[in-house]
Amino acid sequence: MKTIYKTLTALIVAGVFTSCENALDKLPLNAPSDQNFFSNQAELELAINGAYRDLYWMTAGSPYPMVLDNTTDLGYLRTDFSGMQVFSQGAHTPETSGFTETWDRMYSGIGRCNNLLVNMERAKEVVGEDFYRRIQAEASFLRAWYYFWLISLYGDVPYTTVIPETIEAGKIPRTPKQQVVDSLFSDLDFAAGILPEKWGQDDDGRATKGAALALKARIALISQRYEVAAQTAKEVMESGAYELYPDYGALFTYAGKRSVEVIFDMPFLIGVQTSFAPREQGPRNGQGWCRLVPSQFIIDSYECVDGLPIDESPLYDPARPFENRDPRLDASLIRPQSVFAGYVYETHPDSLVTTRYVDGVATRAANQDVTNPFASFTGYLWRKYTSEADIPVNITNSELNFIFMRYAEVLLTYAEAKIELGEIDASVLEAINRVRARAYGVDVSAVSDYPAITSTDPAALREVIRRERKIELADEGFRLLDIRRWKIAEHVMPGTFRGRPRGDWSTIPAAPEINEHGHPVYGTAGDLYRSVDQRIFKPARDYLWPIPQKDMDVNDQLEQNSGY
Repeated sequence: MKTIYKTLTALIVAGVFTSCENALDKLPLNAPSDQNFFSNQAELELAINGAYRDLYWMTAGSPYPMVLDNTTDLGYLRTDFSGMQVFSQGAHTPETSGFTETWDRMYSGIGRCNNLLVNMERAKEVVGEDFYRRIQAEASFLRAWYYFWLISLYGDVPYTTVIPETIEAGKIPRTPKQQVVDSLFSDLDFAAGILPEKWGQDDDGRATKGAALALKARIALISQRYEVAAQTAKEVMESGAYELYPDYGALFTYAGKRSVEVIFDMPFLIGVQTSFAPREQGPRNGQGWCRLVPSQFIIDSYECVDGLPIDESPLYDPARPFENRDPRLDASLIRPQSVFAGYVYETHPDSLVTTRYVDGVATRAANQDVTNPFASFTGYLWRKYTSEADIPVNITNSELNFIFMRYAEVLLTYAEAKIELGEIDASVLEAINRVRARAYGVDVSAVSDYPAITSTDPAALREVIRRERKIELADEGFRLLDIRRWKIAEHVMPGTFRGRPRGDWSTIPAAPEINEHGHPVYGTAGDLYRSVDQRIFKPARDYLWPIPQKDMDVNDQLEQNSGY
């Protein structure tokens, strides 16, 4: 993606695209300052690279999908990330900054795409047809990407593909979500028909045919268009362009960067845009801030190695809760007694010192992950994207890409869509089992080496696929959209948000009950765990975000979502 990096640098330095504080101007009035722009190949290249700019949907330097996951039962935000902590506490309003930032950023990207698609005809006679169609396809994909987030978070939204000539003409009402979905399908079909399966090295990271199809499958799934979701996911599966990376944990480190599993990602490069994820998620002993941290709920959601939830498995010992667990637990999280960045991570309140390894030699060191008042409030950390290679030297300048779409998601999309269609066959079980087998580092055929799924009961499989998405995709930005579309947010979000036990695990009498929504319930034992936060979720209101009030104020065609 060297050409995109180079052009993004030029955009930042030269300010090619104008900006405006009013989101209405960003949709869709954002335009280059030179009205003769889009007239040759270099300018089209510059414009399409600028349209990628809003992929950097950032809050305090961390990829925003990660922030979203930590507004759910999966995790906790220490300090308020653009109103997202307020959201998880149910205290948000149409003025909450995160909703405005998200709305503005997505419409900024849409404005860039529309501006390009409307005006690029100026260059049609002076550029090659293949190049011209490629730019159209990339812009169509990106526009669909930005609209995907809008309809997922806000529901019905104003949809446009044109550039109004006046502010008044830009005041348009919300378009029904399913109507927007149809338009996005059309854009993505067009893009998939033109974009290559792979790019050369200099353009690696641009949208591909697989990215267009994977996004279409994702949109179809969240819109309950299951036939489209299954068919499109199958097309990606049959393309042969992607495989599961063999090492689940390494997938989220530099070793897995741009691996065969990655379909589309957010690229980072020092001097252009870097990630703060190691700082935001990292341990205090490694100069991290522990601001995005996982919950006890996600810890207790990982199965035992026999494939049973912890409240059913004879292998689970509440005094030794990390033994005999799905390998994705240790691959995804930093938990007490694990080693990370040279330190034994320990969060028991009495552990004022811990073990540090220097050149392989164990020494004793002060334990900032206990003594610092802003160490992890839950007692756990995210390992995903918290690269040890970045700690501490590049803790605020990580070049580790954030994966937006990967092949495991496609397999799970296919399986879920087929389950919901009532078309359960061997291909459904294989799709699920390929994901589960990879967690254990074995081939799907090695059924004695991992807990393969064999049931064809629809209810049982629905439970399995929801647990798989929760575990496999944790800290990747899927959970909020999933619990909303499954209509279980009201069952897993409210109440006391739990962290690790207050003392030793030996004080925990038994495993929590894993209820019908896959959520751990602690009952009277709840007081034995850290109480980190109080969460509120109002079903009549919180299944959608509010339209930002500032946009309601300037566009009298907009109607607010219910409950705000």
